[in-house]
Amino acid sequence: MSSEKIILIMMLVISLFIVVISGCTSLEGDYENSILSFKIPENWTVDNSNSSDAIVSLKPQNSSSNIISIQSSDSDTSKIIEWYINNYPVKYPSFQVLKRESVKVDGQQGEKLVYKNTAQNDSLRVGPDYISSLVVFSKDNQTYIISSSEVPEDNYYSKVEPAMNVVVGSIRIKGNMLN
Repeated sequence: MSSEKIILIMMLVISLFIVVISGCTSLEGDYENSILSFKIPENWTVDNSNSSDAIVSLKPQNSSSNIISIQSSDSDTSKIIEWYINNYPVKYPSFQVLKRESVKVDGQQGEKLVYKNTAQNDSLRVGPDYISSLVVFSKDNQTYIISSSEVPEDNYYSKVEPAMNVVVGSIRIKGNMLN
């Protein structure tokens, strides 16, 4: 066998090896850091710029705005939900709870709040409805909040809610690494 054929075969074997190894170590559509992991919803990207107090944020592909964020807090789960329910109507009189329910998140009992508001700067309270949601749960003595920005109603139900469901259904907390 000529040396050119041996080199060609070795290059093919090395290329195949690299493809196999990279396929085993990285599952497309998954995100992981030292605190948590989750499945990235289809047509969404992760923003690790840490421009806010979020552990991680997500945005739809081809968007410059983060829509979903995951944060941690030392507050009690029920106090966070109650704060929204008691304080948002004061600042935004058109605030309305659409759904409040228990959810399972990473094997823990959590709570989901979906709420509606109208255009925030509209003093007549006439305008499009904006929907947002948050899921709050605790694990290892730490509270986690998965929240969405307020978006137009049709965008919430067609894009944001399905993405929130993917994140909530797949998130795994690695342990209390924040303290």
